[in-house]
Amino acid sequence: MIEITDDAPAAAAAMSPTPLADAVAAPAAAVESQDGTPAGPLVIIGSGHAGYGLAEAVRARDAEREIHVVTADDGGLYAKPALSNALALGKDAEALLDEPALSVERRLGIRVHAFCPVERIDAEAKRLHTRLGELDYGQLVLATGASPIRIPVAGDAGALLSVNDRGDYREMRRRLDALEGAGRVVIIGDGLIGCEFANDLAQAGHRVEVVGLAERPLPRLLPEAGSTVLREALARLGVSWHLSRSVASVAADAEGYRLTLTDGSELAADLVISAVGLVPNVELAQAAGVDCGRGIRVDDHLATSLPHVYALGDAVEIDGRLLPYLAPINAGVRALAATLTGTPTAASYPVMPVMVKTPAAPVCVVVPPAEAQVTWRVTATADGIEAGGFDPIGRLLGFALVGEAAMARRSDWVKACGQAQAA
Repeated sequence: MIEITDDAPAAAAAMSPTPLADAVAAPAAAVESQDGTPAGPLVIIGSGHAGYGLAEAVRARDAEREIHVVTADDGGLYAKPALSNALALGKDAEALLDEPALSVERRLGIRVHAFCPVERIDAEAKRLHTRLGELDYGQLVLATGASPIRIPVAGDAGALLSVNDRGDYREMRRRLDALEGAGRVVIIGDGLIGCEFANDLAQAGHRVEVVGLAERPLPRLLPEAGSTVLREALARLGVSWHLSRSVASVAADAEGYRLTLTDGSELAADLVISAVGLVPNVELAQAAGVDCGRGIRVDDHLATSLPHVYALGDAVEIDGRLLPYLAPINAGVRALAATLTGTPTAASYPVMPVMVKTPAAPVCVVVPPAEAQVTWRVTATADGIEAGGFDPIGRLLGFALVGEAAMARRSDWVKACGQAQAA
């Protein structure tokens, strides 16, 4: 296995990697360890918040367990949610890095296999086949994350930049830094990521226009009154809205890009950001025979349909739902760490607010179940709204807070929602 250094991309290109099998000393002869867990290393595919969070939680419970994290990127630890508000804070891609992979290795006493994409999983042999060789596992966790949705557009589709990792953010900064003064930025997407980037880029002084298919921003999270508050707050920052339409084509010109929308109107841009959502990375799991739907299907212990194979994070489907937010991932990390160290524990999900980083009008929302019949009761505040989502018998199933005044009462709403769920 290659040695991980802070300049791993250069090192990886210059070195001849050692086969993965030479880096692993798994007790293959044993069937179970003393605590009843399968013998062999714990192998985690993915070095995002879910993967590293689980490695740290398992290490806290078991100081001796052999743990490997296998990742296609450099293995650096950073907070992906910070990508959408780093520009206004003046942070470049390097400043977003919290800890390089080598430091994570030393701190946790694990092995991080960077630049090592997994090609396939042999579930019968309990073995990974990777670009750098083979790796046996006792327990396997798929923390493979999600990838940006690519919308079909005619013309120069390569002009659309999705910002889903530090490399993408570095490219966005490169394009913006090459401009003289404020850039003309078109964001495709009226959801959470699109609104966060719109706030961040407008606050940093760029001219931002948002194109979205919905009639209002955050249509899946907010009632109409909340969307109105957010839209108007971002408009005061200079954000222009082009809703109920999408981008039909993109063409490069002497001054940047010319976008033609589905209603025939045109927009000029120096940078085009696609933020239309994420799709779980399930291809590796599907090829191995794991049951998948929209995501990797798991039970309440986060176990997949294959023995000794679990899944966690943005790629997971729980009871038919995708929960790509920090709160459910953290709840899953705690439960799965216990299960993997000999104490089977079902994941328990309390009230889990979703925070939207739009300082112009901060948002906190607990989304009612999709199948529930909900009536929103809205109260205006000094700078936004408070809204509760109630079922036909008056139970509070969710809430939406928009604005600083409403956010000050967040804990009260979380408590009330929790009490309603427990009743």
